[in-house]
Amino acid sequence: MSLTNEDRNVLKQLHLDKAHACLIDGEQLLKMESVSAAANRFYYAVFHAIHALFVANGIQTKSHRGTNVQFHQHFIQTGLIDPKFGHFVALMENMREKADYDVIYDVTREDLEALKPIVYELIQKIELLLKEL
Repeated sequence: MSLTNEDRNVLKQLHLDKAHACLIDGEQLLKMESVSAAANRFYYAVFHAIHALFVANGIQTKSHRGTNVQFHQHFIQTGLIDPKFGHFVALMENMREKADYDVIYDVTREDLEALKPIVYELIQKIELLLKEL
């Protein structure tokens, strides 16, 4: 099934709205000292912002790993997004997986506070890029 331009615009906006909702959730969870849950929300904020880019560019993926690969291939390697964000997305995914599934590893507040500004920066870069498309 192919999407119309109107469908793409709606889906793109839904992903951006979800990204912003995840940022709000992440901030609230961090205030409540629920750091692992906050890490999850900040990762998904990035994930949904990236998927807004994918929708706008007709890119499909079926996994988190595929999201990383496609993001790197279409946006990092092409220079549309700064290369520093390529490794960052993989780092956020790894942190989220550990926070969600690993009973030994705990995400620390310090870990998350160090990464949080980069989450916001990447989402802003994606939103600017979407306006240019």
